[in-house]
Amino acid sequence: QTTSRADDPQLHTHAVVSAKVQTVDGRWLALDARYLKRYQRMLGGLYQSVLRSELVDRLGVGWGPIVNGQAEIAGMPTELLETFSKRTSQVDAALAVKLDVFRDREGRDPTRWERAALTREASADTRAHKTGNGATDLQTRWTAEAAALGWTAVGVSESVTDVGRELSAEPTPRVTTAQVVEALSVGGSTWNRADVIRALCDVQRPLPGMPASRWAHTLERVCDAVTETCVELDPVQAAAPRRVSDGRSLWLEPVAAHFTTEWVLAEEEYVLSWALGAQNPDPQPSVTVERGQLDVLQRDVAAAVAGYDMLVLAVGPAGTGKTITLRTAAVDLDRQGRKVFGVAPSAKAARVLERETGIASDTLAKLLYEWQRDDRPPLDRYQIPAGTTVIVDEAGMVGTGALARLVTLAELHDWRLTLIGDHRQLQAVGRGGLFHELCVTGRCIELNRIHRFTEPWEAAASLQLRHGDPRGLTAYFDHGRVIADTFDNHLARIADLWLDTTARHGTAAITAATNENVDTINAAVQAARIDVGQLDTDQAASIGGGELAYVGDIVTTRRNDRHLPTTTGEPVRNRELWTVTDVADDGSLTVSSHFGGGAVTLPVDYAREHVRLGYAATEHGNQSDTVTIGVELATAATTRRGLYVAVTRGEQENLILVVTDGRGLDQ
Repeated sequence: QTTSRADDPQLHTHAVVSAKVQTVDGRWLALDARYLKRYQRMLGGLYQSVLRSELVDRLGVGWGPIVNGQAEIAGMPTELLETFSKRTSQVDAALAVKLDVFRDREGRDPTRWERAALTREASADTRAHKTGNGATDLQTRWTAEAAALGWTAVGVSESVTDVGRELSAEPTPRVTTAQVVEALSVGGSTWNRADVIRALCDVQRPLPGMPASRWAHTLERVCDAVTETCVELDPVQAAAPRRVSDGRSLWLEPVAAHFTTEWVLAEEEYVLSWALGAQNPDPQPSVTVERGQLDVLQRDVAAAVAGYDMLVLAVGPAGTGKTITLRTAAVDLDRQGRKVFGVAPSAKAARVLERETGIASDTLAKLLYEWQRDDRPPLDRYQIPAGTTVIVDEAGMVGTGALARLVTLAELHDWRLTLIGDHRQLQAVGRGGLFHELCVTGRCIELNRIHRFTEPWEAAASLQLRHGDPRGLTAYFDHGRVIADTFDNHLARIADLWLDTTARHGTAAITAATNENVDTINAAVQAARIDVGQLDTDQAASIGGGELAYVGDIVTTRRNDRHLPTTTGEPVRNRELWTVTDVADDGSLTVSSHFGGGAVTLPVDYAREHVRLGYAATEHGNQSDTVTIGVELATAATTRRGLYVAVTRGEQENLILVVTDGRGLDQ
């Protein structure tokens, strides 16, 4: 915070926060750097929230929606925002120069940490250059830039204040403690005070008449109210000592989550208690399952699924043959005259389950939605009779709340549940982890023989990667499956690989950890297809993300829409792949499904919002795929789980392309 002295406006004093303080009894205490590092997002969101409140109180401005803790001033012209937001381009330009100098001097690309240091230098250099002029000179330049776009200071001020007055006339919704707790419980089972502050700042808009200081105190009071409604997992009042002299916990580190709710605990306890009673001490598998091509454990899983236990738990690492196992179980259940229904966390996974096993399937969310409606009974497809075996595929990705609701329905309607998945692959987006707990505490069959890969070494290496064993990664190095290169060279390599693989009538799953890298890969493959004449650029339509889709392009739909049936009666599903066969004058797309689901015309509004190029995907987008070749673009954002998913997609070959120049990385 900077303040001016009255006798000399050019002289400033600075308020400084000390990293260390001495207590009255002579001890020295320091800020916990772990807390500061882990909760940068919360601290930034708190600052933004307090700033918004101060500007509302002092200037009467209004604010747009809060997204990841940030909000734009309502009424600010878009063209001015774009013109004045030069910071990123300045840093990128300065960094490019520094990278060239580094490569000339060292003869190589910088490491991840060296690039991060260069980025900080570029940021500091451009900041110094940007603020070198006086305030008057800067205002003159900004005024001229705005005038070139037809805006004056008065015009901008009137635009902002007019919108601010309109917004202030509307009542500002006040977030309740129950809403905050609900938002927290969606993302995880436990949280701490910093998580509460972050959630508050992300949802509560400024209230009128609240200057910054008062707003900060209000946030603290509301945070107190929220935590008082929670269950403290590390209570001060307990039989055993739990605090040291300065109040810190003996058991939990300061950054640990230690609040939850009775409802969360009850939900988890309900599922675990039900599971204990649902598995009899003596299993009751089907004795009529034919082994055929199955290995011993596959046959055991198939027999259990087709048996009579109310709960069956099975873990299937990538490539262990879950599909043939479930298909065999479904055949046996049908032979017995017993019903079976499949569900999965995503529409794509449900489609794969249905197509490859013959089991009628849908998303778990749709099944739960049909049974929670109060305006009508569930549709006939979801009127599952008693005794039906409900198979939950990709069970590790099912959230706790959804699993608890499914267990409630199973108990009410006498359904059998089969949970099959892999807790070491991708997890639920929000609160999850119960599948792993059920497998640890209950009777679980784990498939352990890999059938997918052409090369025997790859089966063993994939299992090592699954367990986090670095020797698995070493095997990929030893067999030439890891390639280190610059981001641009990898883009060219991926495009060539896609063209070569599809020319041989194969398929490729190209995986990246971030949406930004996925978009860049999609653009590179599309450009390569244009260069070789595979796409008709005379027929184009605008799709999501500012992309263009041409006739012949591969696209993916990113929203379920049951009101858009294909020619075979299938609904449009999220993450399903299509080939563009026609572009209408109004921008609508006719597309053909890659999964034999027929064709459909996507209206222009849907195409522009929910269609993207589909040559690459994140780990969640590719998890259900089995292809000829799998490719992972490995960056700093790549996780162990994500890498494992990516390098287990390809039957013939899996490649890890390591980016060495740091481009596209979240440093």
